Amino acid sequence: MNMWSNQALQRRSSRSGCNPRVPCAGSLGRCPSVTARLSISALALIAGLLFGTDRLHAQTNGGPALTLVPAMYGYSLFASSPQSTNFVLQTSADLKSWTNLFQSFGWPGTNPVYGVTKDLHGPAQAFWRAVPGEPLLMQEQRWTNQEPVEYRFRHRRMISFWQGGVRGTVRVLHGVVVEVTDAVDDRTLQPIANPDLSQFLTITQLFEEIGQAFGAGTEQVQVRYAPGGLYPERILVDPVIRAIDDERVFDVSQFVVLQP
Repeated sequence: MNMWSNQALQRRSSRSGCNPRVPCAGSLGRCPSVTARLSISALALIAGLLFGTDRLHAQTNGGPALTLVPAMYGYSLFASSPQSTNFVLQTSADLKSWTNLFQSFGWPGTNPVYGVTKDLHGPAQAFWRAVPGEPLLMQEQRWTNQEPVEYRFRHRRMISFWQGGVRGTVRVLHGVVVEVTDAVDDRTLQPIANPDLSQFLTITQLFEEIGQAFGAGTEQVQVRYAPGGLYPERILVDPVIRAIDDERVFDVSQFVVLQP
């Protein structure tokens, strides 16, 4: 196990004159005690320095390699190696229980993990790791085997920041969207009197979106599943990671089975 702590960083930074709790000049690359790119195998928590964490740790496992790099608003984790095409990012406070943050489908060398530092709220200690993800086909098959005859859920579909999108309560019967109520425009939140049913997706179609996006060369698809892993609660499709506002978002909430 590879372990990093702020005490160790303090000992190293004291020789260079850098403050271990504050990245020098806003960039790791300008502080001799911390390199601009620090590659570890499973966990990266140096970003936690931004939040004043007391103990920062890294643990090695056989999953994708994670590299910590400075970003516009803190730090980002990049996943690399062939396993980075499908992995689950997990977090833990004690190395005993782990919580899934999301599953990521992408291409080696192109997957910065967004929002990791934003999830830190100053705990005494925190850990991160990336583990191999379950194949998408297995997840789709699980849903197919348990798909209800009729179900309802609240759906948000953001086509892009510029194009906007739609929100509404979707009712699906025999795998087809048959009704959408309480529909609103995603940007203006103004009601849509006669929603276009084709703009709202079934759960099956959401799984298809994941596969199609990855197959089309999308650099990263992040998926957060409902407890139990039956269906995706949130999908973020980012075609070009370094491009701004081209992301597509699909949200599922208030899922209710009407007919098993």
